[in-house]
Amino acid sequence: MRATIRLTRFFAVIAALVACVGLAGTATAQGKYPSKTVRIIVGYGPGTTSDVFARLIAKALSDRWHQPVFVENRAGAAGAIGADVVAKSAPDGYTLMLISNAFTLGPILQASLPYDPFRDFVAITQIAQTPNIFLASKKLGINNLKEFIALGKKDPERLQYSSSGRGTPSQISVELFKSMTGLHIQEIPYRDSNQAFTDVISGVVSLNAPGLAQGLPYVAAGRVVTLGITGSKRSPAAPEIPTLAEAGVPGYEAYGWHGIFAPAKTPPDVVAFISKELVTILKDPKLQAVFVKQGAEIVASSPTEFTAFLHKDFEKWQKLFKELGIKPE
Repeated sequence: MRATIRLTRFFAVIAALVACVGLAGTATAQGKYPSKTVRIIVGYGPGTTSDVFARLIAKALSDRWHQPVFVENRAGAAGAIGADVVAKSAPDGYTLMLISNAFTLGPILQASLPYDPFRDFVAITQIAQTPNIFLASKKLGINNLKEFIALGKKDPERLQYSSSGRGTPSQISVELFKSMTGLHIQEIPYRDSNQAFTDVISGVVSLNAPGLAQGLPYVAAGRVVTLGITGSKRSPAAPEIPTLAEAGVPGYEAYGWHGIFAPAKTPPDVVAFISKELVTILKDPKLQAVFVKQGAEIVASSPTEFTAFLHKDFEKWQKLFKELGIKPE
């Protein structure tokens, strides 16, 4: 009887030790992330707002984690090419995606996508929201927004705008502008947002609405005509530039947003860790100052908050485009 009791106690102790080892192993496995290089896929070209933000994030995370974090540009199809790469990547936290609101607008504006934004990805953190800036070609011979609108009303076939794809901030901000002014401005889609902007400078097309960070150097160089920014208030990065609402379209407001995602089925503890790390670096005053110079407003939301925002954003634009008669292509 005593031998049986001793044996039972022995196995109980062994079981407890095994459990402790298992827990320690789990904690160690979790604690190892990141143990190798992390890549952030950006679905737009170098120099775009998304690219600039991704490189700021990558540098901050690399310094914090003591592991390489690099940005890989996969431009095209309004971010869909890069998103497809991430959707098909291993869900281990080592392939992340930084993308704009083209992500939620894809299903509304594109008839066929190789992924489902709400099924194939997990939201980690909304980094920031940013206004765009309306920049017109100097070859139009206009000086401000009111003259641009007057030109469009006088010659309805005269104006075009370059976009980096359906659903990008540059596209939806102009479509909203068209709906509020009644102007006919033909969309000219581009594979690369840099080329979309370059052709405005050369006069091939009339208008582009790049991110504020992308557009400001050309404003400073005097190579374009500045019409206004899309936000509800002036940007600290360029307080001298009026909003479109101030310049001639009362009530106009449109923001782009940027966020970090991972493939679906990425372990929840890894998602939580990355989100916490992102929020920490985004709250650093030095990094915030850099983002402000880019015209961005830091958000730094949790995965739950970001997911709720995504659904709200999708419903908002779906309703608007239905009212405008804009259908998937």
